[in-house]
Amino acid sequence: MRARRAAAVVAFALLSGSAAAQNAVERVAIKGAQDMIVVPKDWNGGLFIYAHGYTADKRLLAPLPADPSKVPLLLLPGLAFVPPGYASAVTTFRSVGWYVKDAVKDIENLRRYFVKKHGKPKHTYIWGHSGGGMVTEAVIEYFPGTYEGAAPMCGTGAGAWRNFNAALDLRLAYETVCRDVPAARFACRVCSDGKSRCLADAHCPAGQTCGDAEAPAAPEDGLGPECTAFLLDHPETFTESPTSLGGDFVTPPLTACFGDLNPGGAPSAEQAARKDLFLRATQLRESFLATDMFFATIGMAEVVHRRTHGHHPWGNIDVDYASPLLTPAEQTALNAGIPRVAADADAVRYMRRFYEPRGRTRSKVITVHALDDGLVLPENEDKYREAFEAAGTSDRLVQLFTPTGGHCIFLAAWTPALQALTAWVEEGQKPSTASVSPTCGNCLTDQTPGPWGLRVVERRAKGAPVRTLVCSAEPGDCPAGATCVEAQHHCR
Repeated sequence: MRARRAAAVVAFALLSGSAAAQNAVERVAIKGAQDMIVVPKDWNGGLFIYAHGYTADKRLLAPLPADPSKVPLLLLPGLAFVPPGYASAVTTFRSVGWYVKDAVKDIENLRRYFVKKHGKPKHTYIWGHSGGGMVTEAVIEYFPGTYEGAAPMCGTGAGAWRNFNAALDLRLAYETVCRDVPAARFACRVCSDGKSRCLADAHCPAGQTCGDAEAPAAPEDGLGPECTAFLLDHPETFTESPTSLGGDFVTPPLTACFGDLNPGGAPSAEQAARKDLFLRATQLRESFLATDMFFATIGMAEVVHRRTHGHHPWGNIDVDYASPLLTPAEQTALNAGIPRVAADADAVRYMRRFYEPRGRTRSKVITVHALDDGLVLPENEDKYREAFEAAGTSDRLVQLFTPTGGHCIFLAAWTPALQALTAWVEEGQKPSTASVSPTCGNCLTDQTPGPWGLRVVERRAKGAPVRTLVCSAEPGDCPAGATCVEAQHHCR
């Protein structure tokens, strides 16, 4: 939480100065989304629209405060880190969870409102973090000529379908490793009325008590529908922060299987062995264990029960789990014991539509990603680059990396990256690691992540024809039995 507090402190300072007091601030609600626009007194005619990161916390959807420095933390970067002189606009979107479809509409509604109120900007940019990075990538392809520049940071550039396949892999590996620990099951408890879900007596109707756990749902569902609805209605029961534990719902099962996750915790020998096996099988960073398992439970459940009508956009039929950190015997045992799940074609198509980048845009794009990101793997940028190669738009993409920063907490690079983007668009100065790094205190590195296929297995699924999968002849780039046609950057 320390890094997030630092971001909040910096943002508050930037938004609370005398210059900020001279800005014109406007709040507007458009089709359920709460929006804020800030136009500086010395406006240069340019506009930055910000797409915020993933959250399942519905409290974000409340009307925004009049003071920009007091907007929710998820929105603060979009107001505080934009280069001087540019107008900025942020939106809550109309829904939480896997909001990409709604977010594309809400971003466009906000942009059109701005144009109607203030006139067409001289230059229009969009940027975002994490899930907002994916929204940025989606918007510039759905509206390929609207935004001159874009900066998706720490985004899921490999696409929603691939990233949720990774979440399924985590969940199924967890079920395999922890299957002999009854308290490790992810499930809500049931109130004494036999219907309502709960984690404590206070969650039950008056006079009722919180009883035993419900029967766990199939792991590919994430959670059962009743439990999902309860948790999403009680956001205080979970936390999505990659710098804190998973909250009242996620942490207890993890603790039962792996022991105390806090620094200095003392797991039993059995718990330590299970955690060691799980981390080696998944190649997961231990510090991100609780956050990643949030997405492998509540995150998956929100998609299934609120986005894809009970259908699964993920599957692992015929996937060979071959983490290089496992012994051959362990690989054999994992592949023999892990549950197998078939994806539903309609759900796969939904997740690829919202969204899997194709690189088809006229925007100039700068990405920034930390190499130690354990939530949105930096290998996402490898797949994102392949999409641009397949589309023939590689000249429009510059990818920057920081050696540290975890998930999106590389504050020193935020504004310099945006300034480099404006210089590229407005002055024709294409940026590079060498040109940008000195402007952020040498915060960048020449190192790049490895292929996506080394961390997450590429797979076949109905709704994802092999010929539509991008590649560049790297290990694991195409599903087993397929090859990469390098001239076209597509599998066959």
